[in-house]
Amino acid sequence: MYRLATLEELHEQRHSLGLYCVNCDRWSIADLLAIIELGLGSRQITRTRFSCADCGMAAEKQIRPPVPQVGGAVAYIAAPVRT
Repeated sequence: MYRLATLEELHEQRHSLGLYCVNCDRWSIADLLAIIELGLGSRQITRTRFSCADCGMAAEKQIRPPVPQVGGAVAYIAAPVRT
């Protein structure tokens, strides 16, 4: 059993944290390594707030397990990253 309570634990178990803005219909992925390097890795996932980089509204969080590689395909389709 894995413990996934903090941002650092997510990173250690190779999970990612998807962020979704309902207002913009925009997905992004939290940069867990950058957050950890800032000394914030011990923050509880449930108590950590993220906001949309475009509109500033609160983002919803989605914990994503490592993507299994099967025959070169991935298990889900990632949304294109907007720059």
